[in-house]
Amino acid sequence: MRITTLLMLIVVGAALVLGGSWALASYRIADLLGGPPPHMGESKTTFEYQGSPALKGHPRAWNFSYGPTVIPGAPRVRIYVDLTGHILRMEPSDLPELLKAFHATGT
Repeated sequence: MRITTLLMLIVVGAALVLGGSWALASYRIADLLGGPPPHMGESKTTFEYQGSPALKGHPRAWNFSYGPTVIPGAPRVRIYVDLTGHILRMEPSDLPELLKAFHATGT
């Protein structure tokens, strides 16, 4: 097998793993936000390959940022998700309670 073919297989494999990780992280975010999800404003998703400085131990993580949102008490939201889909941290930390109260209003 030629080195270029091997290199291409490695690149394609890494892209598939990274894409699967993003899909799993996005699913966790959608599950957290509930249905129908509130208007979250502008969104930005970043993969922090060299580690997230905001997290203890600086693990590699997906950083989902939103704002301005319509959720009372959460004008801006940031959610960190690891590569296997586990939520590592939320800002604000009481986001699940804020979302529950928001959905209870029927809006």
